[in-house]
Amino acid sequence: MGAISTVARKCVTWIGNCIEKVVSWWSPHKENTNNITHNYIMANQVFIIQSDDPKNVGEIMGITKEKDCLEDISLRIYKQLSWNDRGRLDGLLDARDY
Repeated sequence: MGAISTVARKCVTWIGNCIEKVVSWWSPHKENTNNITHNYIMANQVFIIQSDDPKNVGEIMGITKEKDCLEDISLRIYKQLSWNDRGRLDGLLDARDY
């Protein structure tokens, strides 16, 4: 259990650090999200261990969980925008040419 936890913590920390380099507002959320992601990986450790490629399965699970947390934070910020800003942002994101 300890070895898996150590590897999971390293993976989660790496993912959080990568996001932090790209997304400036991530820093205050990183530690909490890393803990959520670590707990998610540990809760699913049997699934990861039994997979054909545990390293990549664990990484994908961690990346996906961190992405979900990013989307939750983004949605909370989005809800604080004016209707005008929401409409303009929706138009830009719907165009998918960014």
